[in-house]
Amino acid sequence: MGIPRLKQHLLSFCQPVLFQGAPDRDDGSLECISSVVIDGPSLVYNVYARLLSWFSVVGPSRFDALPTCDEVSRGVVLYLAHLKMLGVKIENIYFDGALPARKHVTRISRLENQRRKLEVFCAETKNGFEPIISPGYKRTVKLENVLRSRPTPAMYNDIPANPFMVSAVFEDLKCRWNGANITGATKNTLPLQLFDDHESFPWADLTTMVPGEADACCAYAAKIMGCCILTNDSDLVLYDLGKRGSVAFLDSVELSRWESSKPLVSQIRAAILRPSIATQQLGVSSLLPLAYELKVQPGIGLGELLRRSKNATSMAELSNYWEFVDEYQTDHCCVQARATKQSIGFYDTRVSELLWQYELRGEYAGRDCPYVYLATMCEDHTKRCAWAKGREYRNVAYSILNLSRPISERHRCVVEFTRRGQRIAEEKIQLQDEMWISAQIKSFQARLQDLRTSLRKDSGSLYFWTLFAVCDVYGPDSGVDEGDFEKLKQFLRVGYMGKRLGWADIHLSAQINSVLYSLRVLKQVLEVSNSMAIVAVGLKAILKGLPPLHIIMDPAHQRTAMCSADITATQLSDVLGYLAQRPQKTQLECSDNGNGALKDKPQTSPSVANIAMANQNDISRPVHSPKTMSNLYELLQEQ
Repeated sequence: MGIPRLKQHLLSFCQPVLFQGAPDRDDGSLECISSVVIDGPSLVYNVYARLLSWFSVVGPSRFDALPTCDEVSRGVVLYLAHLKMLGVKIENIYFDGALPARKHVTRISRLENQRRKLEVFCAETKNGFEPIISPGYKRTVKLENVLRSRPTPAMYNDIPANPFMVSAVFEDLKCRWNGANITGATKNTLPLQLFDDHESFPWADLTTMVPGEADACCAYAAKIMGCCILTNDSDLVLYDLGKRGSVAFLDSVELSRWESSKPLVSQIRAAILRPSIATQQLGVSSLLPLAYELKVQPGIGLGELLRRSKNATSMAELSNYWEFVDEYQTDHCCVQARATKQSIGFYDTRVSELLWQYELRGEYAGRDCPYVYLATMCEDHTKRCAWAKGREYRNVAYSILNLSRPISERHRCVVEFTRRGQRIAEEKIQLQDEMWISAQIKSFQARLQDLRTSLRKDSGSLYFWTLFAVCDVYGPDSGVDEGDFEKLKQFLRVGYMGKRLGWADIHLSAQINSVLYSLRVLKQVLEVSNSMAIVAVGLKAILKGLPPLHIIMDPAHQRTAMCSADITATQLSDVLGYLAQRPQKTQLECSDNGNGALKDKPQTSPSVANIAMANQNDISRPVHSPKTMSNLYELLQEQ
């Protein structure tokens, strides 16, 4: 996760290189890097940051300038395709699959940092945003956008990064980017036939989700193959990379020569650090003592760091030093990485982490149960966290996974960490038995089938899932009148309910995303576990139609454009019309369960649609104080 200022101290020991398969006639003195291993999350965040810096120039608002999961994925593809065009071999692309339990404090700190950014962003833009890009508009992601850097305006520093983009890119590399789709995505920027086999997925087998951070596996590959690691994580220079292994910081990678009409004469420059050479120049045998001293005393200069690192470590600090050194050993991780391909396979990051907390409890699990870290979404900071929606689906998923383990390995709960008001807090999710799970599965399946019947469509379309999520967000006990129904129809059509995009619209989108992502978690757990195989056959069949992340996590104004293309006005009225027929008064009671979590009280208001009917055993319905909901904005404010 990086040591502050380590990169800054070592920059003077970097050397310029070219990323290409053969020496350049004009720059023959520069070393050519022809083989790389990639730190997947680092590349995703680097592409996101560069796209944001370019989109901020043309975006009508701060919100609209944010790159989408699809745009980031397209940017990553351009990056990889251009490396291939230059003759650079991509050996592996590694993604984090389960971080060690010792990283807990760091992860909570990062969640809190994202929460603070969101709080500032909401406060600065409380009046909403200018009219957003018209529905259906797609920005073009150009090669220059991902391989040329430019400064990002300071006003974008307080916007949390997209929490789904890493998972989306991993999924796309595995399942989306075959030769045909790559050619289609790059034809306007790289007008070359780089992938002859349109059916093959050139990066699928190279893309691996490993237990722990991706760092150790990147380092191991660099040592064995003598290749270069593409990353922005300064920790990579602390591993044993062998004599030829090196690190290229992604921030230094630049497109130094480019003509769109002559893509083959392009050139990529970068700066690499080869630890085997840097240690010789510094007069030390390893960078680890220097990094340890920097971690203990981050404010001291390089000269003092060298002096301290060359002195014998005191006995009082010896155990801390060796604990620090142990983090940069590669053998253990790589044994697990090889096992990952055989036993874990392809799953979302959070599902993978849950699985590894059962497989290697001592290494990855929390104090006494599995931990799930739910990143801060772009949502209204003044409202209840959007992750409250969809919790019943995650509860079923956690319970199924728990039930699939031997009795001695089961837990009583899973702890989720997410935003609660102005802090990051834990929420204990009680794991349930087979009877409860079976009832929930039947309830979910019935609701999905009701919606499918109403629409007379299968579950493979985006609007099907968007409508289901909207019904799920409001539930059977929300009072919505005819005027609010019209606003909701407008939201489904253009992505906002008023004359401009407001935080109520953004929060509703976040709640929809939470429901859909939670269904995705349930889908993947059903695929990996056989504990409820017979009962869940029908539900699994419906969930197979759930679209990939790069589609369901698109902004509402782009997502709804696809919905509008599929659904007719009559169908929309039929499906959502029940909202306008509900009683205007909804009596709900709120109680505190001791840790700040809310419990539902039994409801007496009649159900008017099975689509939105929650099973009586659902534990995660949002709860409000007794109130008459007079309009949709007020309802959203309560949520």
